Amino acid sequence: ILMNKLSKIKRIIFPSKKINIFIVIVLLLGVTSGSIFANIIDLNDKNLVIEKIQTLLSNIDNNNINSLLVFKNSLFTNLTYSLIIYVMGLTVLGVLINIFILYIKGFIFGFSLASFIIVYGTKGIMLSIVYTFFGQVLNLIVIMILCIYSVMYISNVLKQIFNNKHSLNLLRFFKNYSIIFGFSLFITLISSLNETFLFPAIIKIIIKLFI
Repeated sequence: ILMNKLSKIKRIIFPSKKINIFIVIVLLLGVTSGSIFANIIDLNDKNLVIEKIQTLLSNIDNNNINSLLVFKNSLFTNLTYSLIIYVMGLTVLGVLINIFILYIKGFIFGFSLASFIIVYGTKGIMLSIVYTFFGQVLNLIVIMILCIYSVMYISNVLKQIFNNKHSLNLLRFFKNYSIIFGFSLFITLISSLNETFLFPAIIKIIIKLFI
């Protein structure tokens, strides 16, 4: 029974294998592009990146961060991304914008990972792992799932328009899309809490032990 429920949940969250693969490819292209870009920027820009990362870690280590403000900004930004993707997913043009947003998020993520490694070498790999799992992974999962559903929704709309497939239950699919959106808001809240409180705490430990 448990396996059946887990399988059902998996089908709801990741409903289309082809679209899943497409979305993952877009994200990986963004991550790869961001990583490459971090390594080819000129020396002045690279020094600016190094300075910002060192300042960030220094502020975390010295408790020089307004956690409440960080949480508010993180939550607002993440909720805004989710809302934009959800609304844009209701139109064909919006789906294209969603794909671009996903690529940009991947690009920023890849740039950040590469920057940690550029600044701290092999120790930066550890920082990158922490940044991934306690700072960004939930946000990326939310955006990926919403993009998957937005692509599927528009695909079904186009099928119904051009192929006269009136058997498609768009209302039920829209309901599932909205449920996923509601679920994504909850995950976004958890992600912002992680990003604000858990991520800095783990970074402080790593700084004391390894940096």
